[in-house]
Amino acid sequence: MDNTTTKRKIIFIIPSLTGGGAERTLINLLQKLDYTKFEIDLLVVLKDGVYLENVPNEVKCIFLHHNKMLVRTLAWLQKKTGFNYLLRKTTENKIRGQYDLGISFLDGNFTDLLFFIKGLKKRCTWVHSSYKTNRNFAKFYENTKYVQKLKEERYGRLDGIYFVSNDAKEEFIEVFGTYPKMEVIYNIIDTESVLIKAESETYSKHSIFEFVALGSLLTVKGFDRLIRASKIVKEKGFNFKVSILGSGAEKNNLESLVKENNLKENIDFLGFVSNPYPLLKKADVFIMSSVSEALPTVLCEAMILGKATLVTNCSGCREIVENGQYGLMADQSDQSLAENMIKYLSDPNLVVYYELQSLERAELFDDKLVLEAYNKILNQ
Repeated sequence: MDNTTTKRKIIFIIPSLTGGGAERTLINLLQKLDYTKFEIDLLVVLKDGVYLENVPNEVKCIFLHHNKMLVRTLAWLQKKTGFNYLLRKTTENKIRGQYDLGISFLDGNFTDLLFFIKGLKKRCTWVHSSYKTNRNFAKFYENTKYVQKLKEERYGRLDGIYFVSNDAKEEFIEVFGTYPKMEVIYNIIDTESVLIKAESETYSKHSIFEFVALGSLLTVKGFDRLIRASKIVKEKGFNFKVSILGSGAEKNNLESLVKENNLKENIDFLGFVSNPYPLLKKADVFIMSSVSEALPTVLCEAMILGKATLVTNCSGCREIVENGQYGLMADQSDQSLAENMIKYLSDPNLVVYYELQSLERAELFDDKLVLEAYNKILNQ
């Protein structure tokens, strides 16, 4: 008997494979699945992203579109007018056959593609964002008619809704209410890979204290606040460096802000780095200035590497640092972030204390337990 007939057939949906936390988590998951048990298809709406080459060979990739502007237009039309004819027809034409389960791995507009796939037995979605504090989502969910439509036509039709943090779940419930199958499952971080990659290259430590920040250069990441806070710290007479790893739409605006505030000697933009872990490891403190997060993967990775951390008080971050127990937590203000940066700059013992706290907290990210939870869902 052909063993492939006994495999469970799963299709994942992801908007693209750009360098975000959800995309990295999906790659981590796909690399750890047992392909003697699962046959996996991956539907990528836009063929784009640095993680395309990291998809395992066992996974069949299906690309809906290659044009970024077209995808943005279709998403906008779907959200604003409900027009989804082209998305529906393209999906129906490219996805045929039967699947045991379909998973929209980054909940949003393209979760609706699950309903365009005729041969699906079950459908579920993964929520990687905070739907009240992330303005990119909240501005749409202020429309009560739109929210009601999503309740009836999207979330009410799903067999499961999964969240990467308790904060993300609580915000979702405030917007959309509760549903029969709702669970929190932390992301797969791939601890072993992080530790190995951190040792694969060696960089010399800066002669001065270094903060490192990592993330897409988007407004929700609050890098403008980090820059303004850095100005306050500099004016207090402290000598330090902030290294920012990542790329994104706000790059030019942020570079202009650095120049305006005479911080070019203090703040470096290093762009997207495929292996950021050696740079993360050599820094003194990992800093995260986000306005909103669901579960910040890079914060978890920093803790695995035993880095002292400083975050702003926002969804996701406060859950991981347990309101300041496992890392310093600043308010959502330039002054508070600056004051907490100064705490680390002024007290080497505080850095050592939170390095130990990070290592303790990292025990929370047990890949084996998380993978067991994923496998349970894939087998349902």
